[in-house]
Amino acid sequence: MKILIAHMTSECNEHISHTVDLDEFLLLYGNDCINAMHIQDVFEAENIEIIPSIYASLHPNGMIKREAYEFIADKILETIKGNLNEIDGIYLQLHGASGIVDLEGVSGEHDLILRIRRLVGEYMPIAVVMDPHGNLTKTFADNVNIVRCYRESPHSDQIATERLVAEKLVHLLKHRRGMHPILRKLPIMVGGERSVSAKEPVRTINQLMDEAEKDSRVFSCSYHVGYIRHDDDKLGAAVVVIPNTEKDIEYCSKIADKISHYAWNHRMEFKFSGNFAEPVEAVAQAIKYCESNKEEKGTVVITDSGDNCGAGGYGQNTIMLQELLNGDLKKHRILIAGINDKYAHEYLANKKIGENVKFELGINEDEFSKPVKIQGTLLSIGDAVYGLTHEHVVGKNYTVRLSDKPIDIIVLDHNIQYGNMSQFEKAGLHFHDYDVVVVKMGYLDTYLIPETAYHIMALSDGPTNQRTENISFKKIARPMWSIDDFDELYYL
Repeated sequence: MKILIAHMTSECNEHISHTVDLDEFLLLYGNDCINAMHIQDVFEAENIEIIPSIYASLHPNGMIKREAYEFIADKILETIKGNLNEIDGIYLQLHGASGIVDLEGVSGEHDLILRIRRLVGEYMPIAVVMDPHGNLTKTFADNVNIVRCYRESPHSDQIATERLVAEKLVHLLKHRRGMHPILRKLPIMVGGERSVSAKEPVRTINQLMDEAEKDSRVFSCSYHVGYIRHDDDKLGAAVVVIPNTEKDIEYCSKIADKISHYAWNHRMEFKFSGNFAEPVEAVAQAIKYCESNKEEKGTVVITDSGDNCGAGGYGQNTIMLQELLNGDLKKHRILIAGINDKYAHEYLANKKIGENVKFELGINEDEFSKPVKIQGTLLSIGDAVYGLTHEHVVGKNYTVRLSDKPIDIIVLDHNIQYGNMSQFEKAGLHFHDYDVVVVKMGYLDTYLIPETAYHIMALSDGPTNQRTENISFKKIARPMWSIDDFDELYYL
Protein backbone atom coordinates (compact mmCIF):
# COMPACT_ATOMS: atom_id res chain seq x y z
CA MET A 1 0.00 0.00 0.00
CA LYS A 2 0.97 3.63 -0.52
CA ILE A 3 0.04 6.77 1.42
CA LEU A 4 0.43 10.34 0.21
CA ILE A 5 1.29 12.82 2.95
CA ALA A 6 1.33 16.63 3.12
CA HIS A 7 1.48 19.38 5.74
CA MET A 8 0.06 22.91 5.55
CA THR A 9 -0.25 24.92 8.77
CA SER A 10 -0.78 28.58 9.59
CA GLU A 11 -2.68 30.81 12.00
CA CYS A 12 -3.67 33.96 10.14
CA ASN A 13 -4.54 37.19 11.93
CA GLU A 14 -6.35 39.84 9.89
CA HIS A 15 -5.72 42.49 12.54
CA ILE A 16 -2.14 43.11 11.43
CA SER A 17 -1.22 44.88 8.21
CA HIS A 18 1.41 42.39 7.07
CA THR A 19 0.44 39.86 4.40
CA VAL A 20 2.45 36.70 3.96
CA ASP A 21 4.35 35.66 0.86
CA LEU A 22 5.70 32.22 0.01
CA ASP A 23 9.25 32.97 1.17
CA GLU A 24 7.99 33.23 4.76
CA PHE A 25 6.92 29.58 4.82
CA LEU A 26 9.22 26.77 5.82
CA LEU A 27 9.00 24.55 2.74
CA LEU A 28 10.33 20.97 2.83
CA TYR A 29 10.18 18.21 0.25
CA GLY A 30 11.08 14.54 -0.08
CA ASN A 31 12.70 12.95 2.96
CA ASP A 32 12.82 16.32 4.74
CA CYS A 33 9.02 16.52 4.48
CA ILE A 34 8.65 12.96 5.79
CA ASN A 35 11.00 13.53 8.72
CA ALA A 36 9.24 16.76 9.78
CA MET A 37 5.86 15.03 10.02
CA HIS A 38 6.85 12.50 12.73
CA ILE A 39 4.95 9.56 11.24
CA GLN A 40 7.43 7.68 9.05
CA ASP A 41 7.85 4.65 11.31
CA VAL A 42 4.08 4.31 11.82
CA PHE A 43 3.50 3.64 8.12
CA GLU A 44 6.73 1.77 7.42
CA ALA A 45 6.03 -0.65 10.30
CA GLU A 46 3.00 -1.76 8.27
CA ASN A 47 4.98 -1.93 4.99
CA ILE A 48 3.18 1.13 3.68
CA GLU A 49 5.18 3.26 1.26
CA ILE A 50 5.11 7.02 1.87
CA ILE A 51 4.76 9.47 -1.01
CA PRO A 52 5.63 12.96 0.28
CA SER A 53 4.19 16.09 -1.29
CA ILE A 54 5.11 19.25 0.65
CA TYR A 55 5.65 20.41 4.20
CA ALA A 56 4.55 24.06 4.32
CA SER A 57 4.67 25.59 7.79
CA LEU A 58 4.09 29.24 8.63
CA HIS A 59 4.70 30.80 12.01
CA PRO A 60 1.44 32.51 13.12
CA ASN A 61 1.21 35.66 11.05
CA GLY A 62 -0.98 37.85 8.87
CA MET A 63 -3.24 36.78 6.03
CA ILE A 64 -1.60 34.78 3.23
CA LYS A 65 -1.28 36.10 -0.31
CA ARG A 66 -3.37 34.12 -2.77
CA GLU A 67 -0.36 33.27 -4.94
CA ALA A 68 1.49 31.72 -1.99
CA TYR A 69 -1.48 29.54 -1.06
CA GLU A 70 -2.04 28.46 -4.66
CA PHE A 71 1.60 27.35 -4.93
CA ILE A 72 1.19 25.08 -1.88
CA ALA A 73 -2.23 23.79 -2.90
CA ASP A 74 -1.08 23.14 -6.46
CA LYS A 75 1.93 21.19 -5.20
CA ILE A 76 -0.32 18.92 -3.12
CA LEU A 77 -2.86 18.47 -5.92
CA GLU A 78 -0.15 17.83 -8.53
CA THR A 79 1.44 15.18 -6.33
CA ILE A 80 -1.95 13.50 -5.91
CA LYS A 81 -2.62 13.64 -9.65
CA GLY A 82 0.79 12.17 -10.43
CA ASN A 83 0.20 9.24 -8.09
CA LEU A 84 -3.58 8.86 -8.26
CA ASN A 85 -3.46 5.32 -9.64
CA GLU A 86 -1.05 4.17 -6.92
CA ILE A 87 -2.08 5.70 -3.62
CA ASP A 88 -4.46 3.97 -1.22
CA GLY A 89 -5.05 6.93 1.07
CA ILE A 90 -4.08 10.48 2.00
CA TYR A 91 -2.72 11.73 5.33
CA LEU A 92 -2.76 15.49 5.97
CA GLN A 93 -1.59 17.77 8.77
CA LEU A 94 -3.67 20.96 8.52
CA HIS A 95 -4.07 23.68 11.12
CA GLY A 96 -7.54 25.00 10.39
CA ALA A 97 -6.87 28.73 10.87
CA SER A 98 -5.41 29.84 7.56
CA GLY A 99 -6.82 32.95 5.94
CA ILE A 100 -6.17 33.61 2.26
CA VAL A 101 -6.44 37.06 0.67
CA ASP A 102 -9.17 37.14 -2.02
CA LEU A 103 -10.04 33.45 -1.63
CA GLU A 104 -13.74 32.73 -1.70
CA GLY A 105 -14.53 31.21 1.68
CA VAL A 106 -11.31 32.62 3.26
CA SER A 107 -9.97 29.33 4.64
CA GLY A 108 -7.24 27.53 2.71
CA GLU A 109 -7.77 24.18 4.45
CA HIS A 110 -11.47 24.09 3.63
CA ASP A 111 -10.81 25.00 0.00
CA LEU A 112 -8.02 22.42 -0.26
CA ILE A 113 -10.10 19.55 1.15
CA LEU A 114 -12.87 20.20 -1.39
CA ARG A 115 -10.36 20.24 -4.24
CA ILE A 116 -8.76 17.00 -3.05
CA ARG A 117 -12.08 15.20 -2.67
CA ARG A 118 -13.19 16.26 -6.14
CA LEU A 119 -9.91 14.93 -7.49
CA VAL A 120 -9.81 11.54 -5.74
CA GLY A 121 -13.51 10.74 -5.75
CA GLU A 122 -15.92 9.80 -3.00
CA TYR A 123 -14.26 6.75 -1.50
CA MET A 124 -10.52 7.25 -1.09
CA PRO A 125 -9.67 7.45 2.65
CA ILE A 126 -8.53 10.88 3.80
CA ALA A 127 -7.25 11.42 7.35
CA VAL A 128 -6.57 14.86 8.81
CA VAL A 129 -4.92 15.92 12.05
CA MET A 130 -5.66 19.50 13.15
CA ASP A 131 -4.81 22.07 15.78
CA PRO A 132 -7.71 22.58 18.25
CA HIS A 133 -7.47 26.29 17.46
CA GLY A 134 -8.56 25.68 13.89
CA ASN A 135 -12.08 26.00 12.51
CA LEU A 136 -14.07 22.95 11.43
CA THR A 137 -17.37 22.69 9.56
CA LYS A 138 -19.80 19.99 8.50
CA THR A 139 -18.73 20.39 4.87
CA PHE A 140 -15.11 19.77 5.85
CA ALA A 141 -16.04 16.75 7.99
CA ASP A 142 -18.24 15.33 5.23
CA ASN A 143 -15.29 15.31 2.84
CA VAL A 144 -12.82 13.41 5.04
CA ASN A 145 -12.97 10.04 6.76
CA ILE A 146 -10.90 10.77 9.86
CA VAL A 147 -10.36 14.15 11.50
CA ARG A 148 -8.97 14.69 14.96
CA CYS A 149 -7.24 17.55 16.77
CA TYR A 150 -4.81 17.63 19.67
CA ARG A 151 -6.39 17.42 23.12
CA GLU A 152 -4.00 19.63 25.04
CA SER A 153 -3.48 23.40 25.07
CA PRO A 154 -0.57 24.14 25.27
CA HIS A 155 -0.08 21.44 22.63
CA SER A 156 2.01 18.90 24.53
CA ASP A 157 0.30 16.05 22.65
CA GLN A 158 0.80 17.39 19.11
CA ILE A 159 3.25 14.76 17.92
CA ALA A 160 1.39 11.99 19.73
CA THR A 161 -1.84 13.02 17.96
CA GLU A 162 -0.13 13.19 14.58
CA ARG A 163 1.04 9.62 15.09
CA LEU A 164 -2.32 8.47 16.44
CA VAL A 165 -4.16 9.72 13.36
CA ALA A 166 -1.61 7.92 11.18
CA GLU A 167 -2.30 4.73 13.15
CA LYS A 168 -6.03 5.19 12.70
CA LEU A 169 -5.61 5.62 8.96
CA VAL A 170 -3.60 2.38 8.85
CA HIS A 171 -6.44 0.64 10.69
CA LEU A 172 -8.99 1.96 8.20
CA LEU A 173 -6.87 0.84 5.25
CA LYS A 174 -6.46 -2.67 6.66
CA HIS A 175 -10.15 -2.94 7.55
CA ARG A 176 -11.97 -0.98 4.90
CA ARG A 177 -15.49 0.19 5.74
CA GLY A 178 -17.59 3.27 5.38
CA MET A 179 -16.38 5.85 7.89
CA HIS A 180 -17.73 9.37 8.24
CA PRO A 181 -17.33 11.85 11.13
CA ILE A 182 -20.35 13.06 13.07
CA LEU A 183 -19.99 16.78 13.74
CA ARG A 184 -21.81 19.09 16.11
CA LYS A 185 -20.99 22.73 15.35
CA LEU A 186 -21.47 24.81 18.50
CA PRO A 187 -22.26 28.53 18.89
CA ILE A 188 -19.33 28.96 21.27
CA MET A 189 -16.46 31.23 20.29
CA VAL A 190 -13.59 31.77 22.73
CA GLY A 191 -9.85 32.22 22.37
CA GLY A 192 -7.14 29.81 23.43
CA GLU A 193 -6.46 31.69 26.65
CA ARG A 194 -10.00 30.85 27.81
CA SER A 195 -9.76 27.17 26.87
CA VAL A 196 -6.57 25.86 28.48
CA SER A 197 -6.86 22.09 28.76
CA ALA A 198 -5.61 21.87 32.36
CA LYS A 199 -8.62 23.95 33.44
CA GLU A 200 -12.37 23.51 33.25
CA PRO A 201 -14.37 22.95 31.21
CA VAL A 202 -11.81 21.56 28.72
CA ARG A 203 -10.34 19.21 31.30
CA THR A 204 -13.66 17.42 31.77
CA ILE A 205 -14.47 17.57 28.04
CA ASN A 206 -11.21 15.71 27.41
CA GLN A 207 -12.08 13.18 30.10
CA LEU A 208 -15.47 12.59 28.51
CA MET A 209 -13.80 11.95 25.16
CA ASP A 210 -11.20 9.64 26.66
CA GLU A 211 -13.97 7.66 28.35
CA ALA A 212 -16.02 7.50 25.14
CA GLU A 213 -13.08 6.11 23.17
CA LYS A 214 -12.85 3.13 25.51
CA ASP A 215 -16.01 1.84 23.81
CA SER A 216 -15.19 -0.10 20.63
CA ARG A 217 -18.08 1.63 18.86
CA VAL A 218 -16.20 4.96 19.02
CA PHE A 219 -13.28 5.23 16.62
CA SER A 220 -12.26 8.77 17.59
CA CYS A 221 -13.39 11.92 19.45
CA SER A 222 -12.13 15.48 19.40
CA TYR A 223 -13.15 18.95 20.58
CA HIS A 224 -12.20 21.83 18.30
CA VAL A 225 -12.04 25.18 20.11
CA GLY A 226 -11.82 27.16 16.88
CA TYR A 227 -9.96 30.31 15.85
CA ILE A 228 -11.12 33.92 16.26
CA ARG A 229 -8.41 36.10 14.70
CA HIS A 230 -10.01 36.59 11.31
CA ASP A 231 -13.67 37.03 10.39
CA ASP A 232 -15.05 33.90 8.77
CA ASP A 233 -18.40 32.08 8.61
CA LYS A 234 -16.61 28.94 9.84
CA LEU A 235 -15.97 30.30 13.34
CA GLY A 236 -17.29 28.41 16.36
CA ALA A 237 -16.38 25.32 18.34
CA ALA A 238 -17.03 21.79 17.12
CA VAL A 239 -17.38 18.30 18.55
CA VAL A 240 -16.39 15.38 16.32
CA VAL A 241 -17.19 11.73 17.02
CA ILE A 242 -16.29 9.08 14.44
CA PRO A 243 -18.26 5.81 14.50
CA ASN A 244 -16.20 2.65 14.13
CA THR A 245 -18.77 1.17 11.76
CA GLU A 246 -22.00 2.37 10.20
CA LYS A 247 -23.90 0.33 12.82
CA ASP A 248 -22.43 2.65 15.48
CA ILE A 249 -23.78 5.91 14.07
CA GLU A 250 -26.77 6.17 16.42
CA TYR A 251 -24.64 5.51 19.51
CA CYS A 252 -21.93 7.95 18.45
CA SER A 253 -24.54 10.61 17.70
CA LYS A 254 -25.61 10.38 21.33
CA ILE A 255 -21.99 10.73 22.46
CA ALA A 256 -21.58 13.83 20.28
CA ASP A 257 -24.72 15.32 21.80
CA LYS A 258 -23.58 14.49 25.34
CA ILE A 259 -20.22 16.22 24.90
CA SER A 260 -21.82 19.18 23.12
CA HIS A 261 -24.34 19.73 25.88
CA TYR A 262 -21.63 19.50 28.51
CA ALA A 263 -19.60 22.19 26.74
CA TRP A 264 -22.69 24.39 26.41
CA ASN A 265 -23.91 23.92 29.97
CA HIS A 266 -20.43 24.74 31.30
CA ARG A 267 -19.65 27.59 28.90
CA MET A 268 -19.33 30.07 31.76
CA GLU A 269 -16.22 28.17 32.83
CA PHE A 270 -14.43 29.23 29.63
CA LYS A 271 -12.49 32.01 31.32
CA PHE A 272 -8.95 33.18 31.89
CA SER A 273 -6.96 30.89 34.15
CA GLY A 274 -4.07 31.67 36.45
CA ASN A 275 -2.95 35.24 37.07
CA PHE A 276 -4.06 38.05 34.77
CA ALA A 277 -4.31 41.82 35.02
CA GLU A 278 -4.18 45.07 33.09
CA PRO A 279 -0.63 45.89 31.90
CA VAL A 280 0.25 48.39 34.64
CA GLU A 281 -0.98 46.01 37.33
CA ALA A 282 0.77 43.04 35.71
CA VAL A 283 4.11 44.86 36.00
CA ALA A 284 3.39 45.81 39.61
CA GLN A 285 2.49 42.22 40.52
CA ALA A 286 5.60 40.83 38.85
CA ILE A 287 7.88 43.23 40.74
CA LYS A 288 6.00 42.56 43.97
CA TYR A 289 6.63 38.83 43.55
CA CYS A 290 10.34 39.45 42.94
CA GLU A 291 10.54 41.62 46.07
CA SER A 292 8.76 39.01 48.18
CA ASN A 293 10.97 36.15 46.98
CA LYS A 294 14.42 37.70 46.85
CA GLU A 295 16.03 34.68 48.49
CA GLU A 296 14.58 32.24 45.97
CA LYS A 297 15.98 31.72 42.50
CA GLY A 298 13.34 31.92 39.82
CA THR A 299 12.20 33.92 36.84
CA VAL A 300 8.86 35.68 36.57
CA VAL A 301 7.15 35.81 33.18
CA ILE A 302 4.70 38.43 31.93
CA THR A 303 2.85 37.52 28.73
CA ASP A 304 1.92 40.41 26.42
CA SER A 305 -1.36 38.76 25.39
CA GLY A 306 -2.58 41.51 23.06
CA ASP A 307 0.46 41.00 20.82
CA ASN A 308 0.64 37.20 21.01
CA CYS A 309 2.94 36.00 18.23
CA GLY A 310 1.53 32.49 18.75
CA ALA A 311 -1.87 33.73 17.52
CA GLY A 312 -0.69 35.88 14.64
CA GLY A 313 0.37 39.01 16.51
CA TYR A 314 3.26 40.75 14.77
CA GLY A 315 5.34 41.38 17.90
CA GLN A 316 5.59 45.10 17.20
CA ASN A 317 3.68 46.55 20.15
CA THR A 318 5.55 48.69 22.67
CA ILE A 319 2.81 48.78 25.34
CA MET A 320 4.66 46.60 27.85
CA LEU A 321 7.95 48.41 27.23
CA GLN A 322 6.28 51.70 28.07
CA GLU A 323 4.72 50.26 31.23
CA LEU A 324 8.10 48.96 32.39
CA LEU A 325 9.81 52.28 31.68
CA ASN A 326 7.14 54.03 33.74
CA GLY A 327 7.18 51.48 36.58
CA ASP A 328 9.32 51.16 39.70
CA LEU A 329 11.38 48.10 38.88
CA LYS A 330 13.27 48.00 42.20
CA LYS A 331 16.50 47.33 40.27
CA HIS A 332 15.25 43.93 39.11
CA ARG A 333 16.74 42.83 35.81
CA ILE A 334 14.13 42.70 33.00
CA LEU A 335 14.20 41.16 29.51
CA ILE A 336 11.67 41.99 26.81
CA ALA A 337 11.62 39.15 24.27
CA GLY A 338 11.22 40.84 21.94
CA ILE A 339 10.01 43.71 19.73
CA ASN A 340 9.70 43.44 15.95
CA ASP A 341 10.90 46.61 14.20
CA LYS A 342 12.72 46.19 10.89
CA TYR A 343 14.05 49.76 10.90
CA ALA A 344 15.58 49.48 14.37
CA HIS A 345 16.87 46.06 13.34
CA GLU A 346 18.59 47.52 10.27
CA TYR A 347 20.18 50.22 12.43
CA LEU A 348 21.55 47.67 14.91
CA ALA A 349 22.87 45.44 12.13
CA ASN A 350 25.63 48.02 11.58
CA LYS A 351 26.70 48.08 15.23
CA LYS A 352 29.17 45.95 17.20
CA ILE A 353 28.70 44.34 20.61
CA GLY A 354 29.52 46.87 23.33
CA GLU A 355 28.88 49.85 21.07
CA ASN A 356 26.64 52.68 22.27
CA VAL A 357 23.31 52.87 20.43
CA LYS A 358 20.58 55.49 20.21
CA PHE A 359 17.41 54.96 18.20
CA GLU A 360 13.62 54.83 18.27
CA LEU A 361 11.92 51.46 18.81
CA GLY A 362 8.36 51.08 17.57
CA ILE A 363 7.08 51.31 14.01
CA ASN A 364 4.29 53.79 14.88
CA GLU A 365 1.74 51.89 12.80
CA ASP A 366 -0.98 52.37 15.39
CA GLU A 367 -1.52 53.42 18.98
CA PHE A 368 -0.08 50.13 20.21
CA SER A 369 3.29 50.46 18.45
CA LYS A 370 4.20 54.02 19.40
CA PRO A 371 7.95 54.73 19.19
CA VAL A 372 10.05 54.77 22.35
CA LYS A 373 13.43 56.52 22.50
CA ILE A 374 16.15 53.98 23.30
CA GLN A 375 19.66 54.68 24.54
CA GLY A 376 22.09 52.00 25.67
CA THR A 377 24.63 49.48 24.42
CA LEU A 378 24.43 46.50 22.10
CA LEU A 379 24.64 43.56 24.50
CA SER A 380 24.54 40.54 22.18
CA ILE A 381 23.93 39.29 18.66
CA GLY A 382 22.27 35.90 18.13
CA ASP A 383 20.09 33.77 15.92
CA ALA A 384 16.36 34.47 15.64
CA VAL A 385 14.55 31.13 15.71
CA TYR A 386 10.97 30.23 14.84
CA GLY A 387 9.37 27.09 16.08
CA LEU A 388 9.27 24.70 19.01
CA THR A 389 8.99 21.17 17.64
CA HIS A 390 10.79 22.14 14.41
CA GLU A 391 13.22 25.04 14.84
CA HIS A 392 13.88 27.35 11.91
CA VAL A 393 16.54 30.09 11.98
CA VAL A 394 15.16 33.15 10.19
CA GLY A 395 17.92 35.71 10.78
CA LYS A 396 19.70 37.63 13.51
CA ASN A 397 18.45 39.35 16.61
CA TYR A 398 20.07 42.14 18.58
CA THR A 399 19.76 42.60 22.34
CA VAL A 400 20.13 46.14 23.66
CA ARG A 401 20.80 47.00 27.31
CA LEU A 402 19.26 50.33 28.33
CA SER A 403 21.51 52.84 30.04
CA ASP A 404 18.90 54.28 32.43
CA LYS A 405 16.77 51.25 33.35
CA PRO A 406 17.61 47.59 34.19
CA ILE A 407 15.97 46.49 30.95
CA ASP A 408 17.30 44.46 28.02
CA ILE A 409 15.32 44.32 24.77
CA ILE A 410 15.61 41.79 21.94
CA VAL A 411 15.11 43.65 18.66
CA LEU A 412 13.84 41.55 15.75
CA ASP A 413 12.67 41.77 12.18
CA HIS A 414 10.32 38.77 12.58
CA ASN A 415 7.39 38.08 14.92
CA ILE A 416 9.05 35.46 17.08
CA GLN A 417 7.39 33.99 20.14
CA TYR A 418 10.08 33.08 22.67
CA GLY A 419 8.80 29.89 24.21
CA ASN A 420 11.73 27.63 25.05
CA MET A 421 15.24 27.78 26.47
CA SER A 422 16.88 26.98 23.13
CA GLN A 423 15.52 30.18 21.58
CA PHE A 424 16.99 32.31 24.40
CA GLU A 425 20.32 30.52 24.19
CA LYS A 426 20.53 31.00 20.43
CA ALA A 427 19.78 34.68 21.02
CA GLY A 428 22.94 34.74 23.13
CA LEU A 429 21.03 35.08 26.41
CA HIS A 430 20.30 33.05 29.53
CA PHE A 431 16.66 33.05 30.61
CA HIS A 432 17.46 32.70 34.30
CA ASP A 433 19.81 35.68 34.31
CA TYR A 434 16.65 37.77 34.51
CA ASP A 435 14.19 38.41 37.31
CA VAL A 436 11.36 39.15 34.86
CA VAL A 437 10.97 38.16 31.22
CA VAL A 438 8.23 39.60 28.99
CA VAL A 439 7.18 37.38 26.08
CA LYS A 440 4.75 37.91 23.21
CA MET A 441 2.39 35.14 24.26
CA GLY A 442 -1.02 34.43 25.79
CA TYR A 443 -1.00 31.34 27.97
CA LEU A 444 2.47 30.03 28.74
CA ASP A 445 3.97 27.52 26.37
CA THR A 446 4.63 23.99 27.63
CA TYR A 447 8.38 24.52 27.55
CA LEU A 448 8.27 27.74 29.61
CA ILE A 449 6.02 26.50 32.40
CA PRO A 450 8.66 24.46 34.31
CA GLU A 451 11.18 27.30 34.02
CA THR A 452 8.89 29.93 35.52
CA ALA A 453 8.56 30.76 39.21
CA TYR A 454 5.46 32.90 38.69
CA HIS A 455 3.65 34.17 35.64
CA ILE A 456 0.94 36.67 34.84
CA MET A 457 -0.94 37.44 31.63
CA ALA A 458 -1.11 41.15 30.83
CA LEU A 459 -4.45 41.96 29.20
CA SER A 460 -2.85 44.32 26.74
CA ASP A 461 -4.56 45.72 23.66
CA GLY A 462 -3.52 44.79 20.14
CA PRO A 463 -4.22 42.34 17.31
CA THR A 464 -4.77 39.43 19.71
CA ASN A 465 -7.02 41.24 22.18
CA GLN A 466 -8.28 38.63 24.64
CA ARG A 467 -11.68 40.24 25.08
CA THR A 468 -13.61 38.46 22.33
CA GLU A 469 -16.63 40.66 22.98
CA ASN A 470 -14.63 43.72 21.81
CA ILE A 471 -13.69 42.26 18.41
CA SER A 472 -15.80 43.16 15.39
CA PHE A 473 -17.20 40.19 13.45
CA LYS A 474 -19.53 40.45 10.44
CA LYS A 475 -19.58 36.93 8.94
CA ILE A 476 -20.13 34.71 11.96
CA ALA A 477 -23.35 32.91 12.87
CA ARG A 478 -25.51 34.72 15.41
CA PRO A 479 -26.34 34.36 18.19
CA MET A 480 -22.83 33.34 19.23
CA TRP A 481 -21.64 32.98 22.80
CA SER A 482 -19.71 34.81 24.32
CA ILE A 483 -20.65 37.78 22.14
CA ASP A 484 -24.38 37.16 22.64
CA ASP A 485 -26.22 36.15 25.79
CA PHE A 486 -28.72 33.30 25.17
CA ASP A 487 -29.73 30.10 26.91
CA GLU A 488 -30.69 27.41 24.39
CA LEU A 489 -28.05 25.37 22.60
CA TYR A 490 -28.50 25.06 18.86
CA TYR A 491 -26.21 23.48 16.28
CA LEU A 492 -24.79 25.64 13.51
